[in-house]
Amino acid sequence: MPRGEEVDVSAQAAAIGRLLRAGLLIGLLASPASAVDDGSQMDSRFRVNYLGYFRDADKIALFLAEQGGEKPWELVDASGAVVASGVSRDHVAGDFASGDSFFRIDLTHFTGTGSGFRLRVDGQRSEPFDITPGSPYSRLEDEGFDFFRDHRTESFTFDQFVHDWTRGRITGNFWNDAGDKGSYTTNTAMAAWLLMNLYERYPEANTSFDTGVSLYDEVVFGTDLVHKVILPGQKLAIPKLHTHVPEWGPCPPHTGGNCVSKPETKATFAVARTLAQLARLHRAEGRRDAADRAFAMARTALDNALTEPRVCRGFEDFGGEGGIYPDNDNYSIWRHPKSFREPCHPGRDNTEDDEFAALVEVFLTADAMSDESAADLREKVVGHARFADIAEFWWAAVAATGNVSLLTLKPEGIDLSAVRDHLFRYADERIELMGVGYPGVSKDARSDRWDSGDLDDVDNNWRWGSNRNLLDDGILLVVAAEEKRDAGEREAAARYARHALRVMDYILGTNAMALSMVSGFGENAVERVFDSNVPGPDPGNMVLGPNDWTNVDDPDMPPFGSRPGMKMMSTTGTGWASREISIDGNASLVWMAWWAEHEAADLLALDPPGD
Repeated sequence: MPRGEEVDVSAQAAAIGRLLRAGLLIGLLASPASAVDDGSQMDSRFRVNYLGYFRDADKIALFLAEQGGEKPWELVDASGAVVASGVSRDHVAGDFASGDSFFRIDLTHFTGTGSGFRLRVDGQRSEPFDITPGSPYSRLEDEGFDFFRDHRTESFTFDQFVHDWTRGRITGNFWNDAGDKGSYTTNTAMAAWLLMNLYERYPEANTSFDTGVSLYDEVVFGTDLVHKVILPGQKLAIPKLHTHVPEWGPCPPHTGGNCVSKPETKATFAVARTLAQLARLHRAEGRRDAADRAFAMARTALDNALTEPRVCRGFEDFGGEGGIYPDNDNYSIWRHPKSFREPCHPGRDNTEDDEFAALVEVFLTADAMSDESAADLREKVVGHARFADIAEFWWAAVAATGNVSLLTLKPEGIDLSAVRDHLFRYADERIELMGVGYPGVSKDARSDRWDSGDLDDVDNNWRWGSNRNLLDDGILLVVAAEEKRDAGEREAAARYARHALRVMDYILGTNAMALSMVSGFGENAVERVFDSNVPGPDPGNMVLGPNDWTNVDDPDMPPFGSRPGMKMMSTTGTGWASREISIDGNASLVWMAWWAEHEAADLLALDPPGD
């Protein structure tokens, strides 16, 4: 159905949800018949958010053009009537991230609302989009969250250990990590933190999803295996449990079945922070016994990780399908040519960040439970090298999550002014970078932060999970917006919120691939995803996006370094390097989509356009 046609979304929403859960109308929410995901969508000279824009948000579209100067434009409504016009002189030539040259067309001061708007430039019309008082994203939060139930594995038993390092059985529930069938402790911890932070930051979110599952219940399911990855008689946690042993992912001496990696320090800190945070949710849900058990296990995991000799693991100690999660992945994995180096190479985001995040979560729970350990833990948190450190976060760099948890719960006895200062500094840097090229790109595409001496240094800022990393920056911009709102700084709060929504614009179409990166949402939504667990894709699955780092083993990807980073995405097939889905990626999407649906409009209204 063309997006310009009027539909009663609210009347259909409940029925659609029921039908989807019954496995019936999987394609109902899919892209219109005209949608394409084969590269030809890039022939359009427009780049827009296919779903639409908040009335009071930044509304920036692109029109590709080699020559600069002036570019007249018109905004037309669904009937073709001109409702706004102007001239853009904001031209970007040879954007490094995308290779594109374009005019940025700023519609921000147009505050009309409706469906089926299009830009008209040089006699050409853009794809249609909406402008709405609140969120234009409809069921994005619900379908994004339903991803987790679709990727559950219930009561699976793991009993084969790489190199037979021990014997035993581990049976539990888990979320399948990404396109693979298995569980990674560090990635589960990251996905769980995002969902639990959403619960703690916005308690009303818990039961707000039209999926039949609460945030709390989903996290309880997804973290079940986290309770069991420190085996009896062991001190450290297992980072990877996989259900499949292919030829290319050996698990010696086993040639089939499941595979359990050797334990390590990083995963042990992940257990500590996850179970400590979960204990707080148990308390909020009135389950005191479960809270006590989870907190006791978190304390044990933290003590073990702090006192046992530090252990890192390389490729040979993981085993099974999928990848490895070393402490320093950009150094220890040479992707081109593919080889492996010392996994314990020094770096701030080896285990120092994991230690800090675990200390924070255990402290916050001790504080909430009036545990006698709270005072000592408070001192360790404030005195830690990563206190107040706000930077890019994802499963391998988690210091910022600890500081966001502090800002979320605001414990007594800790001065958080330094955390706020670093947060605002980081947010301001993101905003400055967003002014360079595509309006939702919060990264420095010319940065050398991932360089490690291999051939992937061509443009490795678009790494595996680039969409997720942008959304995580969006979360930090949201936190900055709410801190400014609470301080009474209305203009700054709205400014940060507007830039957080620019990240959503990128995800939903304003990118160099001219794709909505979420299946079933938008004019040209991704139609092929790498997912070995669920056929489809169902609506609400976000692909991890452009990747010029881990692409050399993927035959569907363009040749390494052949395109600018933002275009390093396959246009055929379902290659894992750019079309894989993941639990942490969808958790970031759920966090941002829920905030956009329920909180964003009020922040934007603090300083609406034209005031």
